[in-house]
Formats: sequence, structure tokens, C-alpha cells
Amino acid sequence: MFTAKVFKIMVITIVILLGSSVAVVVLAGKQLEAPVLGIISPLSDDEKLIAIQKQEVSDKKTVDSYPANEYFPSSLTPRFTDVPEIKATAYAVMERKSRELLVAKNLTTEHPIASVAKIMTAVVALDSKDLDLELRVSSSAAEIGEATMGLTAGERVTVEDLLYGLLLPSGNDAAETLAEGLTGGRTNFLRAMNEKAAELGLFDSYFFNPSGLDGDTRETTTFSTGLDLLALTNYALSSPTFAEIVDTRYKEIPYIENKHKAFYLNNILQLDASYPGVKGVKPGITDFAGETLVSYAENGGKQIIIVLLGTQYSRDEVVKLYDYVFAKLGVRVR
Repeated sequence: MFTAKVFKIMVITIVILLGSSVAVVVLAGKQLEAPVLGIISPLSDDEKLIAIQKQEVSDKKTVDSYPANEYFPSSLTPRFTDVPEIKATAYAVMERKSRELLVAKNLTTEHPIASVAKIMTAVVALDSKDLDLELRVSSSAAEIGEATMGLTAGERVTVEDLLYGLLLPSGNDAAETLAEGLTGGRTNFLRAMNEKAAELGLFDSYFFNPSGLDGDTRETTTFSTGLDLLALTNYALSSPTFAEIVDTRYKEIPYIENKHKAFYLNNILQLDASYPGVKGVKPGITDFAGETLVSYAENGGKQIIIVLLGTQYSRDEVVKLYDYVFAKLGVRVR
């Protein structure tokens, strides 16, 4: 059972002691001293909101929080320990039907997760229930850059099509459009993401944006753990719509006059080539996170979820873990 700990990175406020060479930084109940290098600006409204939301999540976390629900592993003790060398900072593997934790390393260590965050973005968007709702693409969403589905400002695209753009090519433009158009705006959407995390018992996760892109610092970058991502993915896959989307190799969205251009979306997981039986879910890569990956495969009646965080070899290591766990479970795959 993991113990509750206060979010150690939450900056509540910064107090400048005038006439002194020391700033007092209050970090979720901890007080640290650091040299003052210059005038420090007060927290913005968004930063204040983030601090409040983090505290709300932290307040719900107790030593009895685990297991929070039926989506977590049934035990934190891995079944197998003779695992081949995996260089990832953290990994976790669970058999979905039995909820058995098969192997794990640094199971509850917080780590940036990059575009794996889009799993939660999709979960919150699916909670809106109206997949046919059309959302208008803003200039800021269209111009966010990095991976995109190719949206243009002014286009109107349905929630369902945006979900394909979010989960197949990992569109940051789709993530921002969903966040801006649902739940009353982007700020409310981020609140909904973190409230959903708290509801699911993901007490070592925090979402700073809907895309998973790095923040200005690691302290303002979306993070989670192998344990939390096993539960989040297990929950997401319980949605037939989510499961169908992430198991899609290619999606063509036709042109609609006065609404949007045609979109041709390839799943960047390259499902056919990655591993036999793979059915999604989401890769990611940023400077702070390195390579990250959540993958799901079904073979021989076994349903395996793999989480990899902080690696340079995600494709090789996910194959190594699949080969290992399927062999250990007596399933011949290849």
C-alpha cells in the first residue's frame, strides 16, 4: 500500500523579504530558503488556480486511498521479478481482466508523461456525451504546433472527429480545441481533468494542459506514475468509443462544405507493425519526459497494459516486455 504524501512541487505562494537576501518559498507545507536573484513576480491567476486545484486533490489523498477502485491492480506486489533489463525510468505491466500486477519498476514515482496525458483529455471529452457537437477551432489552438491533426482557425469539427485527431496523430490542436470548447472553457476543462483524476484515485498525477506538452519548467509539466496510468488506461478502455478509436489504424474524415477540410489521420503507433495483438493506446515524447508509452495488447485470452516512462527505447522495450509477460503467462505469440 502506498502512503499519502503532499504534492511536493506545488507552489502556493512566494514571499519576498524586503531588505533581505532570502526568499521564503512555501511548497505545500514545506518552507525552503533560496537566494533572491531578483524581483519575483506574483503568481498569475492561472498559477493560483493550479495551486488551489492541487491542494484539493492532495486533500482527498489518505493512507487508505489504495486501491481506489476496480481499475487499479489488485496488489502492488509484482508477480514476476526476473525481468530482462529495461532502461526506462519506470514501467508497469498489468493483466487487465485479473488486475494482476505482473512486473513493475518505480511504480509510484512521479514522472512527466508527455502526450500520454491525452488519455485523460479523451476521458473528459467523452464525459460530455455529445460526440456530434461541433466545436470551432481558435487561432491559438490551430497554431499550437508540434504534433497536430491539421486544424485551421475557424473550422468547425465534431467532438468525435477531434477525438480521432487527438488519439491517432496525437494532435495538440485537437486537444486545445476540445479543452476550449467543452465544460465552459479551457480553465474549466483542466479543472475537470484533475477532478477526474481525483475521482479515479490518481493521487500522484496532475494535468497542467490538455496536450501533455512540457511547461516552462518540470514543476509546471504534467506528471503521473506507472500505477496511476495503469488505472487511467484501464478506465479509459472501458469506454467502447475510446477503445474503438485507439484501435483504429487509419481514419479519413471527409470534407464538409463551410465546416472543415478533409483530414487523413494515421495512428502513429503503427499498430500493425508494433506487436501482434496490439490495440492502442498512446505514445509521447518531450524534452522533460523523454519517450513515454502506454500500450495495450490482447493475445491468448490475456489483456496486457504496459506503461513505460522516461526511456529512449520505447518501441524496443515494449516489445521486450510483451515477449516476457506473454511467455511467463504461457501464451505463445510469435
